[in-house]
Amino acid sequence: MRDSFRQVRLGATRFLKNLNPFLFPCLFLFAFCSCASTSKFEKLEEPSSGKSLLYVLRPAQTALSLWSFPVELFRYEGPFQNGKRSSIAKLSLDSADFFSMELRPGFYSLVCRDMDKIFYAKEGGRIFLLIQLFHRGTFAVPGIFIKNAETEESVQFLLEGARMNRTNPVGE
Repeated sequence: MRDSFRQVRLGATRFLKNLNPFLFPCLFLFAFCSCASTSKFEKLEEPSSGKSLLYVLRPAQTALSLWSFPVELFRYEGPFQNGKRSSIAKLSLDSADFFSMELRPGFYSLVCRDMDKIFYAKEGGRIFLLIQLFHRGTFAVPGIFIKNAETEESVQFLLEGARMNRTNPVGE
């Protein structure tokens, strides 16, 4: 009787004894490598001569942080009214991620799901676009809104918490 009572008390120990000995080192390396690949925001960059600098931010929202959406950046060939555009970057933004890229002057479009934001990049300027999610209902996918932001507001988002994470376009 005493042995069976001891086995019940040591149930967790028996479970850990049966695990693969390589499981914990692999999980540790995975966690270490995934943390090492991110870079945090450090400072605002200056655009190169004859170019503009675009920042796309997805501020941290705890309630909606599980959702990640593909984002695509297009450049219009000439005026945006003609509709001819080509894709120049594809990325996926999680909560508290940002993306920056130098652009030639011209019209561009940022597309995230069903939202399309058209903007003009002028020489020597900085453009800050915020992708914000809003709650539509209990079991609904959140809605998306893309808006222009001022430098001060954007820097506050970039520096909040442990600073935002830089993400790179898909395929880079």
